Amino acid sequence: MNSSGFRRLVAGGIVLLLPIVALWVFLQTPAPPAAFIRVRDPLGTPVPGAAVRIEGLRTKPGPYQGNWYACPEPFAAVVTTDGAGVARMPYPRNVFEKIETGTLCLSVDHPNFVPDRPERVVASALPAGAPVRQRLGDLWDRIRRHSVIVRPDPVVLKVGANLFFNATSGPVADPARLFVMTSGLDARDSNSWIRPGPGVIGTRRLAPGKPMLQVVQLDSNGVPWFSETMRVDAVAGRTNEVSVGLYRGSTVRGNLDAGVPRPVRQGRVVAQVWPEGFRPEDSPPSWHAWTPVDADGSFQLVGLPAGKLEVVVLCDGFISTNGPGRFSMRYPQVHALGREDLSIVVGMEPTARVSVRVVDEGGSPIRGARVVAWPNVRYGEWSATVVGSDLHNTAEFLMDPSGGRGWRIVPVPDFEGVADEHGEAVIPNLPATTDRLGVEHPEFVLPASGTPAAGMQREARISLVAGSTNRIVLHMEPKGRSPVGHY
Repeated sequence: MNSSGFRRLVAGGIVLLLPIVALWVFLQTPAPPAAFIRVRDPLGTPVPGAAVRIEGLRTKPGPYQGNWYACPEPFAAVVTTDGAGVARMPYPRNVFEKIETGTLCLSVDHPNFVPDRPERVVASALPAGAPVRQRLGDLWDRIRRHSVIVRPDPVVLKVGANLFFNATSGPVADPARLFVMTSGLDARDSNSWIRPGPGVIGTRRLAPGKPMLQVVQLDSNGVPWFSETMRVDAVAGRTNEVSVGLYRGSTVRGNLDAGVPRPVRQGRVVAQVWPEGFRPEDSPPSWHAWTPVDADGSFQLVGLPAGKLEVVVLCDGFISTNGPGRFSMRYPQVHALGREDLSIVVGMEPTARVSVRVVDEGGSPIRGARVVAWPNVRYGEWSATVVGSDLHNTAEFLMDPSGGRGWRIVPVPDFEGVADEHGEAVIPNLPATTDRLGVEHPEFVLPASGTPAAGMQREARISLVAGSTNRIVLHMEPKGRSPVGHY
């Protein structure tokens, strides 16, 4: 064979080999699945230009399905519907480890319609690892229902009601400092709220029904003034006008009890106010605020609305004693707050210090392991977050269009520690009721406990003594050796 023939043979072999290589690469790194979300108006007409975003994920049926998981980047990016009213939404195949995604929790927004936060099932087949007999039965059932390919129901946006408020009393201030708080509409969104004149604010995107609303005006000193929380009859396409009077928010002055040594260090007090006569689970307008505690144990919260006041305090070595509640977590202390100023004393109890030694299966120390705890505080017997992570003020949130300064969840250094070269990590300030720890490391994980049917958790159970240093040893296993799955 001459040299030109040999070159043609090699070139032909490469041409034949390229599709095989491409297929092999594709099988090794499969593209993430994608859902085609259709957005329609009430008449079924496609809505182009709607902003669609995946806010959260739910798993396929099983013990984790009821949980909500934040959508990771880059899958949380906003996608705009095309001319046919369709948004192609890639999503992660697994929510965590080998637990598969089943449902997308979406936000859908268009300036001509009421914003919506629907959920759509995007993967209905049994998870990988299901017994063959179950998989065949599931496939046959889906063939009979003509649902082998999942086609999520379209998102149908609603036409909004028109509602305008006229503040008849209260401070004379910049119209840009007048807001309405209600579920489903961002109080800062210029697509939702207009201010046609002094003391007047309104929207054309209010969801039909009987929403709960509260008008808030920030005066020139930044102190909030409030209307009563109210329900209104909102009818699509109809305009309602409501006159409201505003009252100045109250001041709460407090002190930590005498059992906390002075000076108080790293003190933080967080307040949540729910309107009386409304259930927190119905998402009425609520108010959130925080402030540092002074070294002498005193604090002051300015500009709170009347309602059910909940207070939680954390400082070095102490946490506020539990208020009333039904579950095994922290609860705020509760007070009735009217339109007059209020003085309170916050009962406190000692926290625990935890020294954790993190080792591998052979007992060797694991440097750099991050040991974390997440003691939750439950507000209104409805919503919960890590104690002391919610250092934000609703007033700042209203005045900050980006939301970056006014609304944030921050890490709590009190509840975590990083292992040194000896594998020792110190968590300095845990509520003694904390009963679980987690560990984060790029190469090691805690062994999973539980069962696939009931749910597997990579957590260590602990029992703490308040006012003492508690010593714990945690044994880790190589990451990826025993991934958590549905079966």
